[in-house]
Amino acid sequence: MTMKAKKITKNYLLHFKGWAQGRMPTDPDPSYEPRGVSGYSFALPGEPDMDRIIYFQNKKGVIQRSHTPDIGVYVTGGTEFTTTGTEGDVEFIDKKEIAEGHDLFNAKIDLKKKCVFVSENSTVIYNGFGVMNPFIFSVEGKDKSFKRRFYADPKHPKDKVEEYSIKTLTPFMLNTVFMDSVELMSDANVLNRTAFRNERKKLLEEDLAIAELESIILPKDKTLLTTIAALKKRISELNMNDPENRRTRQIGTQVLINYPLNAKHAEVDDQKVKPSADWPITMWLGAWDADSLGFFVNGFIEISVEE
Repeated sequence: MTMKAKKITKNYLLHFKGWAQGRMPTDPDPSYEPRGVSGYSFALPGEPDMDRIIYFQNKKGVIQRSHTPDIGVYVTGGTEFTTTGTEGDVEFIDKKEIAEGHDLFNAKIDLKKKCVFVSENSTVIYNGFGVMNPFIFSVEGKDKSFKRRFYADPKHPKDKVEEYSIKTLTPFMLNTVFMDSVELMSDANVLNRTAFRNERKKLLEEDLAIAELESIILPKDKTLLTTIAALKKRISELNMNDPENRRTRQIGTQVLINYPLNAKHAEVDDQKVKPSADWPITMWLGAWDADSLGFFVNGFIEISVEE
């Protein structure tokens, strides 16, 4: 009798973190407001309209304002391990730490196809909640890459959130779960919400003083005048720094999401494959910075590929 070979699976448990950006309007502005009027997020003079896209990498569309954290989410560690067998018969073959020198260490984490935060001022989903869509998650290392999508209902996949029922979306809706998380404050290097904003404001005030001196020499320089207007707007917003003001309070917000990458097909090293299991993600978003329109990301993903 010929013995059936045991299934071998390559696994990657990756830890990733870094700053992301989402230039989106805030209540009570409507979701399609391009500049920011009555909320607390704005497109500044000289900047393009807000596009609502969530950026995990600094690429076209990102607006990196002065003195703000650099945008970029990367793999910071984890484990590569191989298993054999199925169900209760699974055993390790080997384990390898993902550290300096590994193909996936410092790999780029990215979201593809213009992922946006969908709530539409609570017309699609309950008040205070939302869903990131389309959520197409990619890991791009030196010689190794992965890409797969999350669907709220993988058996009946829909491109648009509006095509799902609220009952289907409910398990995946973003909502505030922690305030002033010690973990968040440490990882994002925020430490103190009010001091974080005041530190930024002092740097901008120094820039403004220099720009205003230059404007005495070049009073009609349009680029310089635009820079001054943008700096004044940022400083005026940072002046609203009472700990309970939502501009300051939101820095301590931590949102936990669990989006299993469950699309029928995935891409491994740019080759289409059909995984036998979901790739689970546990990720929190937090430290929302109203001045940079950025937030900190900290998460884990487990990828499994049968050989």
